[in-house]
Parts: sequence; structure tokens; C-alpha cells
Amino acid sequence: MVFNTYNSSKVIISFELFPPRTDQGVSTLKERLAHLAGLNPDFITVTYGAMGSTQTNTLEIASHIKNVLNIEVAHHLTCVGATTHTINNTLTQMLENNISNVVALRGDPPEGTQDLSSTLNEFRYAEDLVKHINAAGRFSIAVAGYPEKHIEAPNMAADIDNLKRKVDAGADAIITQLFYNNDDYFEFVNLCINSGIHVPIIPGLMPILDVQQIQRITSMCGATIPRGLLRDLLKTEGDRSATHRLGIEHTINQATELKKNGAPGIHFYVLNQYFHISEIMTAI
Repeated sequence: MVFNTYNSSKVIISFELFPPRTDQGVSTLKERLAHLAGLNPDFITVTYGAMGSTQTNTLEIASHIKNVLNIEVAHHLTCVGATTHTINNTLTQMLENNISNVVALRGDPPEGTQDLSSTLNEFRYAEDLVKHINAAGRFSIAVAGYPEKHIEAPNMAADIDNLKRKVDAGADAIITQLFYNNDDYFEFVNLCINSGIHVPIIPGLMPILDVQQIQRITSMCGATIPRGLLRDLLKTEGDRSATHRLGIEHTINQATELKKNGAPGIHFYVLNQYFHISEIMTAI
């Protein structure tokens, strides 16, 4: 179980992948996974689409990582619109595939759904999902944290309160949303500690590979790109190689500082790519 193994003696490195929607995409990712496995991550997480829309592919990829590549894996699980039956069925399938690590999330409504409450069923918040999973006593659980505040939270204090409820419900660790200013992470950790949260808080880093893509992602999730970094990125538009170089260097600098200042691990959102994370891993 990976989320209760963090300690001060080692910085644990993890990758996050998303399951492609097509059989060809899954096949391509499996080929790429062989290269990612060669980078020796401590574990890999696999995301889970809205309303479990990629459930089958998530389980297939997670099982491949665990049972073929022999790397620890964490299966994401969302609870928007889920029933106790569907959650229990997924948890049973995970155990049947030797998967005992869960990233427990509320999740977002399916595309085109405006009213979140209309999709909610037996689990309204991630806290409810964590309680349910924890009651089984067979899983290690991570939850999400937001160094710049969840986009729906009225303020940081309320967001930290929500996070503490998830931890108190049984979460073993926190993985943060992407951020590009390490000060946001360090301030977030201090706020958590002062609020009585004492589980590992793992920073999540997403290397920038495309300027428009990262502007879209950050606008959707409420993260910010530092003004100087954005200015430099905009100068590279049209030069893919220059964008990659700048994005990779920024991530290397972030990871190096985080390691130096006591982060318990680093979680890389690798966007199912290999070339950039290989260079970053070599550098750090």
C-alpha cells in the first residue's frame, strides 16, 4: 500500500496517466508504459473519467502496470453519480487485480451537464467516498489538495476545512493539483499543518508542453501561471522545441527545490508522454 509508506528518508516519485478511450490508444499507451517503467517510478496512478466513463480502460491499464510491469499502481475513483453498488463492484474488481491503492475524488459531472446536483447519488462529496472505502480496511487512500484553492471553494479556509474532513475520514496522503510557483505549495503545507492535517502532502507537477493547452487547463482548474513564466512561454509560441525546453527546465527547477526543502514525494502529471519525463528524471 503506497500512500502510507512516505517517510523522511526517501523522496517517492510517482507518475499519473489517463486512460485513452480507444483500443488503439490503450495499445499505444501500453507500449509507452514499457519506457516509463524503465524510469523506475515508485508507483503510477491511472485516472478515471466523469461518471466512470473510462472505468474499463482504467482498470485494464492499472492491472497491466501492477501485474505485467510489477509496478505499484493506484486506481482513481470518482463518486459523482455513483451508487454503493457500483463503487463496491469497482473496489472488488480492483482487489481481484491485486490493486489496493485508491485516489478518491468527488469527480466532475459528465460533459454537457450543468447542474452537478442532478448527477449526485449516494456519495455527495469525496469525504463520503473516503469513509466508504476506509470502512473496508483493505485500501490505501489518497485525496486531492489544492495549493491555490479549489475553484469552487469560497475561500482557502473553507477549502482546508473540506480537506481536513477527507483526511479525518481515512485518507493516508494528499496529492496536490498542479501549480507553477513552489511558494504556493509551501504556504499550503503550512496551512494544512496549522489546521491539524498531518499526512504527507505530495506536490503534483505538470510539465508544460503546449502554451494554449496549459492556459486552458489552468483556467479550468483555478491554477495560475506566474507572470514571468507566461511571458516567456508566449515568446515560444510556434516553436514547439523552445516551449518544451522552457517547460522542462521549469519543472526541473520546481522538482529540485521541492526535494531540497523536504517534499515527501513528487507526483508528475506526465500526459501519457515519455520524452520529457525521461529528461526530468535524469536531471533530478
